[in-house]
Amino acid sequence: MQITHERVGDSIVVHIQDEMGHHEARRILDYLENIVVLYPVEPVVLDLSGLTFMDSSGLAVAMNLHRALARTGRSLVIRGTPPQAMRVFRAAGLPHRMTFVDEKGEKQC
Repeated sequence: MQITHERVGDSIVVHIQDEMGHHEARRILDYLENIVVLYPVEPVVLDLSGLTFMDSSGLAVAMNLHRALARTGRSLVIRGTPPQAMRVFRAAGLPHRMTFVDEKGEKQC
């Protein structure tokens, strides 16, 4: 699992590559908590286009980040979600609560 971030325009884009399962979730959550603190006003884009696998732990990652950003009035966009991970998000009903876009920025759900 690889996680990096960069500033793109006025947003912070966090890239998660490879797997986001139970074993990786704690490290990802810690990283995202630091992003929320280090960038206190910027919206966040969670780029999952490099993801090869995600289990239900990915739901916790997305929901925790969404809540942390909402507390400070910021938005979260989840971009480039692969089909397998999108099925997990859809099964949990997250597309009704969060914004999912494809790599071109068009609504994914």
